[in-house]
Amino acid sequence: MEKMNKKKVTIFTVLTLLISAVVMVAVSLISRGINDPIKSKSVFQGGMVIAMFIPLIMALAVKADFRGMGWKPQIRGNVRWIIFCLIVPMILVVIGAAIFFLVFPDLYDPRGSYMLEEYSRFGMDFEAQLEASGMTLGTYRLIMIIGSVTFIPFVNMFIAIGEEIGWRGFLYPELRKGFGRVKTWLIGGVIWGAFHFGAILAGGYEYGFDYIGAPFLGPIVFIISCVSMGVLHEIIYDRTKCIWFPALLHGSINGAATTISLFMSAGDPEKLAKYMILGPAVNGLISGIPIMIAAIILGAHALKKDW
Repeated sequence: MEKMNKKKVTIFTVLTLLISAVVMVAVSLISRGINDPIKSKSVFQGGMVIAMFIPLIMALAVKADFRGMGWKPQIRGNVRWIIFCLIVPMILVVIGAAIFFLVFPDLYDPRGSYMLEEYSRFGMDFEAQLEASGMTLGTYRLIMIIGSVTFIPFVNMFIAIGEEIGWRGFLYPELRKGFGRVKTWLIGGVIWGAFHFGAILAGGYEYGFDYIGAPFLGPIVFIISCVSMGVLHEIIYDRTKCIWFPALLHGSINGAATTISLFMSAGDPEKLAKYMILGPAVNGLISGIPIMIAAIILGAHALKKDW
């Protein structure tokens, strides 16, 4: 059995985490110093996109086996996994958000006042613009939801591929040579979560700055989320042998997550900020429960097949 290349794994992990931290902290501080909200958000999001390709660059640096990552799309025999990548994330995200809103019903707003409030920060009357184009909020939500299970995941896939080459293409397969599945899921998930620490701590990524347990609980919850999602990504890559499938799942999760803002209330911003660590986004401690359960079920099934 081929042994794990500890030197490559160490160099890849250290450099990826170090460089990503520098990039994310830098763009976070720069964006927070910009008064124009549109420019501020653009700088931060642009920096995050750049950071997503750092794992790819580091995989190149350690001379990972790119040819063995499965670049040719394997459609035949994998249609069920394509359907899984497109549909299952939305189901899990919706169920997770529903659980969160059941616990905090006053943070739910079918009109999406949170989204409208966000647009108003950028000087836009979004609802008026929709009406001018002959569209209602309900129609817009429907289009976004349909898009999140059809074309949006494929668009996001080309950004997510930067991370997936590093994580699923190089890191997870190397870890499996030395630790087996369960330890690979745990170690890989911790590293994947730590990759986002710079943005979480300096930029308020996903949770903001005013959540309960800040600033320490955010990184911990994000690691839990990455361990769970990492299980799903690793299993799909292992079954398909094609790097585009975990990239599609990654893009699908990101796309589905954006739809939740369409149902959030802006009525109590302090309470929402306080409980963002719990949800309703997919990486919240409450809203992430369905993905954790899915990871346990599929993980147990994968282990059973291994045995």
